[in-house]
Amino acid sequence: MRYEKENNLLLNSFLNRTFFKAWKESDNKKLANFQGLELFVNAKCNLKCKYCYIANYGKELYPPEYQDEKKILKNTEIFLKWLVKKNLAPRSIEVFSGEPFVQEIGFKIFEIIFNVFKKAKKKPAEIIVPTNYTFILSEKLTKRVENLLFQSRKLKIPVFLSASIDGKYCETNRPFLGQSGPDPRDDEYYDKVFKFNKKWDFAFHPMIYSEEIEKWKDNFLWFQRMFKRFGIPFDRIYLLEVRNKEWTREKILKFAEFIEFLIKFTFFEILEGDAKKFLTFLVNSGFNILRAPLIKIGKGLGCSIQNTLHVRLGDLAIVPCHRTSYAPFIAGKFLVRNDEIIGIKALNPELFIAIISMTAKNQPQCESCLIKEICSWGCLGSQFETTGDLFSPIPTVCLLQHAKIAAMAKTYEELGILNQILSTFDRDVQFVFTQLIDFLKGLKSK
Repeated sequence: MRYEKENNLLLNSFLNRTFFKAWKESDNKKLANFQGLELFVNAKCNLKCKYCYIANYGKELYPPEYQDEKKILKNTEIFLKWLVKKNLAPRSIEVFSGEPFVQEIGFKIFEIIFNVFKKAKKKPAEIIVPTNYTFILSEKLTKRVENLLFQSRKLKIPVFLSASIDGKYCETNRPFLGQSGPDPRDDEYYDKVFKFNKKWDFAFHPMIYSEEIEKWKDNFLWFQRMFKRFGIPFDRIYLLEVRNKEWTREKILKFAEFIEFLIKFTFFEILEGDAKKFLTFLVNSGFNILRAPLIKIGKGLGCSIQNTLHVRLGDLAIVPCHRTSYAPFIAGKFLVRNDEIIGIKALNPELFIAIISMTAKNQPQCESCLIKEICSWGCLGSQFETTGDLFSPIPTVCLLQHAKIAAMAKTYEELGILNQILSTFDRDVQFVFTQLIDFLKGLKSK
């Protein structure tokens, strides 16, 4: 009992000094890394993406007994009312599920959010929703989504959609659940997607997976043609490699070729060989994938796990993130009595605090690694699924990161802009790139 009491005090103290304090003191710059909240709605989706953890491990990440829709909606209202009562407002709320806009519960969640925060003294600055955009296939659903977007802006809590489509040449990685006929995502569908994003100024977030990696040059060029056609800026695309175990040597080499292509195409075809413009592009965008190794992010992991509190709505569990919401990793749960939150019960606060506080470069296999200072690192959930240990990097993902950074260093030297990049970015970039160039030169001379 004493152990449980001390753990409760520990978790509550940690949350009060980090996330809850940040949500109360929104202008406190020292707490900038604790401003996010994710509402994990459920694990239901109309797609079965090959690389998706929800598709592959959904029943473990979000057990079916917690996916009762009435309970989820009730818990959402209880939790948000508790936030308002405590005068807590995250800067950003992410609504995450398999796919929210092909489920009635997705729209009902937003009704609750809008109603609860409508008269609140403090409101979130934004709501972000990752969506696979299959709602575009239905005119009725598209109108409902647009109505939701209009509503959010009237309430001054704008909703922003992240278009999780992989593109015309790679959508085979994201088949419909139980698909038997032809894929309805044809050219007309994509025209509607890009028209929609142009109208609302939303960006695209495709995933670069090992399967179909050889098609990514054509896929990227397709995105650029569509951007040009619909008047969308060329860099409105956030590229991220899937950090799963399936990367083979052959696929990694293809990925490195794509990185080289991406740099050269952007440098010559988009920015007309202007080194100054290219450096500005790297600093401000770099399609994420080119920028990530060059910029210090002020936290120990590259994803949002350390700056977002993740709440699984079905049981009001505090989980490290939606990909690490396995039963042993649950940090704690909000306690409810008479439809009100009365406290937080700790379950595994030690792991939660360790994850929020960790620096990935200090993981055992990373500590002596050449690229540890500029690596994008792996995904803790993927590492657990592969190695059985949250903190043991996946060897093939490590090779992928080495190949990416080596391809960058090699290509920048070939373009004659390596020195400008080294003088622009942190000394860690200078050290790693220089060491890799020397290593590659050594290989050539043998």
